[in-house]
Amino acid sequence: MAVSALHERATNSPVSTYPIWEILEYCRHLGIVKTNMTAGHWVARIRTKFGGYRQKRIRPWKSNKDTFDIALKEARQWFASPEIRAIASDPFPKGSKQGLNYCPWGEICTVGHALEDYVQWKRIAATKTTFESVVSMINYHILPTLGHIPLDDLTGRQVAEFSLKVLETPPKRGKRELGPKRKLEDLTFEELRKRKKTLNGLIGILRLAVRLAWENGDTDSERAWRCIRRVPTAETPRTVFLTRSECAALLDCCRQDLREMVQGALYTGCRVTELSNMKVRDVAAHVFGVYVAPAKSRKPRYVFLPNEGMAFFLSLCLGRKPDDYVFRHRSGFSWQGRHKHLFKDAVRKAGLPSDFVFHGLRHTYASQLVQAGTPLVVIAQQLGHATTDTVSRTYGHLAPQIRETQIKTHFAELDRKFAAQARLMADKFEALSKSLQGEDWRDYGRLSVTCSWPRSNFVVSDKGVTQLLKQLEKPN
Repeated sequence: MAVSALHERATNSPVSTYPIWEILEYCRHLGIVKTNMTAGHWVARIRTKFGGYRQKRIRPWKSNKDTFDIALKEARQWFASPEIRAIASDPFPKGSKQGLNYCPWGEICTVGHALEDYVQWKRIAATKTTFESVVSMINYHILPTLGHIPLDDLTGRQVAEFSLKVLETPPKRGKRELGPKRKLEDLTFEELRKRKKTLNGLIGILRLAVRLAWENGDTDSERAWRCIRRVPTAETPRTVFLTRSECAALLDCCRQDLREMVQGALYTGCRVTELSNMKVRDVAAHVFGVYVAPAKSRKPRYVFLPNEGMAFFLSLCLGRKPDDYVFRHRSGFSWQGRHKHLFKDAVRKAGLPSDFVFHGLRHTYASQLVQAGTPLVVIAQQLGHATTDTVSRTYGHLAPQIRETQIKTHFAELDRKFAAQARLMADKFEALSKSLQGEDWRDYGRLSVTCSWPRSNFVVSDKGVTQLLKQLEKPN
């Protein structure tokens, strides 16, 4: 008889008071607590309607005997008990939907037909996570409104109506119930910007699917894909970054296994999935850095490390096998999305902004390099972007500070009189610079969000500027 995967994982894992879980369904889990190398106990867990968990010890576990089927039966009985059913959240199947909620039929090619062909192509061309995201977006947004419309009948007016519906529909967050629709004029600038970003993603999917149908000869009209246009939107730069002192505070508030993950992100700028999947064999593999397997894109990359970062990674790999994970949850296995609530607690304890998430460590890594004057092409390669466009859009608001520093440092002396005055007034000029842009480097980003830059061609001098002008007017 085959050994269950959960039993095998527990047998090969280190001793820990933290259970090794397997998801039976979302909100229904079965696990093993390994109290010594050969024994422990089975545990079952449900997610409650109030957001927490309820857990129960089921039966003893022995490494020399797989009792998964018995434990599963007893766990199901506990799940079905009246006491637990009264407090448990409704379960739903694990995994993401792999197909569309649409059955293409008939000889007339509809938008739904075009999307079905597009999804089949995307199944081959895209990564698993991207494919699942595309399927979810099509099922939720596009098919209910446009799926039934024949391609030859699709017009710009219908696309405009679809766009308005998307913009006024609140964002979908997991299994939470949607709030009421809100009119465009009731949305804040940031809410509208985010809704436009979602809409443009959908427009990109729809336009490519319809054009693919035209290229395949399913329709002779070009109007269908030509009438699908993106909406203009403002690119908002990232402003929630951490300073080095804030990074240190965050690390101090993390438990040890999470601290290692956070530190790894700050040394590499890698996404959490890339760090979770990183193996010991990927460290110092061909380059002075780490190899990053494909995750969001299909392209692998190498991320170079500073000496400090290499020392950190080598210390984690010491004594481990090549196929072991570099970053391990205290259960001994990959993190696999277990970091979210722990990271949120660490952020709260460190007194950081509540909206700072793990992905912000990637932005922290990039922003630190931008400020240090690192060429954008180098940062793009480190982050795994195909071009510098994304880096420029996301971190370009930091460029004014870099330009300011470079000009002050490298401009060759032109007029000895003013050069001498500048040296005498160096401290006052430094104070002026800080008063204009702020002492915190993130103020550059805030300025770019709240106003255009430069703010005006005719700026009325404030008191500090006026005083400097008076000093410059004094005869030597």
